[in-house]
Amino acid sequence: MKRIGLKILGVVLVTIIILQFNVVMAVSQEDLDNVNSEIEDKKEELETVQNEKSEAMSEVENLTTKISDYQSQIDDLDSQINELNAQIEEAQKKVTEAQAKYDENKKLAEERLVVMQESGETTYLDMILTSNSITDMISSYYLASELAEADTELLDGLEEERQELESAKTELENSKSELDNAKKTKESASSQLQVLKKEKDAQVANLSQEEKDIQAEIDELVSHESSIRSEIERMKAEYDKNNSGGSNSNTDTSSFGFGWPVSNNRIGTGYGVSGPYWSSGYHTGVDFPVGTGTPVYAVGDGQVFDTGYNSAYGNFVEIYHGNNVYSFYAHASSVSVSKGQKVTKGQQIMLSGATGNVTGAHLHFEIRTPGYGYSSCVNPMPYLP
Repeated sequence: MKRIGLKILGVVLVTIIILQFNVVMAVSQEDLDNVNSEIEDKKEELETVQNEKSEAMSEVENLTTKISDYQSQIDDLDSQINELNAQIEEAQKKVTEAQAKYDENKKLAEERLVVMQESGETTYLDMILTSNSITDMISSYYLASELAEADTELLDGLEEERQELESAKTELENSKSELDNAKKTKESASSQLQVLKKEKDAQVANLSQEEKDIQAEIDELVSHESSIRSEIERMKAEYDKNNSGGSNSNTDTSSFGFGWPVSNNRIGTGYGVSGPYWSSGYHTGVDFPVGTGTPVYAVGDGQVFDTGYNSAYGNFVEIYHGNNVYSFYAHASSVSVSKGQKVTKGQQIMLSGATGNVTGAHLHFEIRTPGYGYSSCVNPMPYLP
């Protein structure tokens, strides 16, 4: 009986242990499932946040582009307004001069008519019959012809001056009308610009700190390009007028006439590599991994269109080579050329360095076409030997 009782007790204990184990296992699996579910929820939440941030960044970039377009439009309108003001000033001067000339000759014509009226109409026959001799007759005939011709010229000139005056007045009114339209268009663009800037500020507030830092670099680049737009366009037009393009004298030359910007032509980071390190979201040029102080050369003949410093590129140089092609060199430790200076292919323009947004010393090189801005960057490799 004791043995049976012990067996029964053993079976009961084993059963209890198994049941408890199963309960524990069930609870543990449920907890694990809950944890996994929470992880998945967090992943989805993170992905949603990242998408929202990405959308916010995209919206800011779109607004930045629109703002830049409106600013460019306003700059163009400012140039148009200045040109129209100059035209109006010139037209006003022309009207004043034409009016004075017209009034003077009109007075002469009126005086001439009064004299003719007071003296009566004198015919060629009267002058011939009253002549004392054949010589006097010839002289009188010649004088009468000259007077008649002078009267005709005076009246014709007066009519021509009247037409010129009317034309000058019409030109003046047209210029004033164009000026009014340009001012209204500028006011509309300026108003829209302010709306976009407020909208952009609201969107920037939704960005992460990293995205805000990137956007700050973009804003700095856009602002700089806007401030030099008119000057660069003027210099570009002047260069295109006086130069035919780059030299092809160097044997180590591409089909575009360009050489290498550094003696070590090994490429590090290539063009188009994506990543969070660059303001545009991708690498806009190629990097040459050279140490600080390495000489950097102009890849072709051209004119220095811009130099300076910003947080993205550090010390930089931009050269125009004609045909809407620009070369750009960044992160210099020092720059040895100045804006407006003519340079030749192979001329040293700077020393490489690690200024701006970098992790180490190198030369960042870009080709920009057809514009001079960072948004016009293209793959520079086809332009290099």
